Amino acid sequence: MDNTIKYLHLNHNGRNAFEIAREIEVLRTPLYAMMKIRELFPHLSIAEAKELVIIATTGYKSLDDYQGSLLPDLEDFGRILYEEENI
Repeated sequence: MDNTIKYLHLNHNGRNAFEIAREIEVLRTPLYAMMKIRELFPHLSIAEAKELVIIATTGYKSLDDYQGSLLPDLEDFGRILYEEENI
């Protein structure tokens, strides 16, 4: 599901929320970008601010897509740890 449309209407001082998130994330961490987005757009929940930053700074189109991509990485990490312990 593509949630980009959900945030396209958010503007602050003539810049859209995606531009702001990208600029902040380049200078600081994604967590800092989430905090600043919440300051500029206080009606957003933490999850929405996280989703906005994820959409703005990655190829993912929703928080669900992003979080779903983490499971295979965690499974690979677990496999690698298991293999290292059993060598």
